[in-house]
Amino acid sequence: MIRTVAAAAAALVLAACNSSPPPVAPVNEADSAAASGNQIAALPEGSRNGVFIRAIRDANQDCQHVDSSEPAAPQRGNPAWTAHCDNGATYTIVLTGNGGATVVNGAVAPAPGAAANTQ
Repeated sequence: MIRTVAAAAAALVLAACNSSPPPVAPVNEADSAAASGNQIAALPEGSRNGVFIRAIRDANQDCQHVDSSEPAAPQRGNPAWTAHCDNGATYTIVLTGNGGATVVNGAVAPAPGAAANTQ
C-alpha cells in the first residue's frame, strides 16, 4: 500500500513538472493605463499627491510637496493629472499602461474648464 501511494505521488510530481503554465492574456496598453487612472482617481487627495510627489522626484524635478492635483486632458489616450508643488512649479503626470508615469515639466494639458497653471 505504501509503495502504491509513493508511486502515485511520484507520478503526480512528474506530471506537474511537465505541465505548461496557463496562457497569459495579452495586455491591452490602453486598458491598463485606464485602470491606473481609475486607481489614482479613487485615492484620497493626500494619497494621490503622495504618489505624484514620488513620480516628480523620481523624474529628478524640483518639488518638495504637492499642494494640490486635478485631472488633466488625456495625453495620447493615457490619463493625465496636473500636480501643483509648494514652490509654484506645475507638472503634468501622464499615467502609462505599464504602471509607470511620465512627468512633464509644466502643465501641458489642463482638463476642460480648468485653469492652466504653466511656468
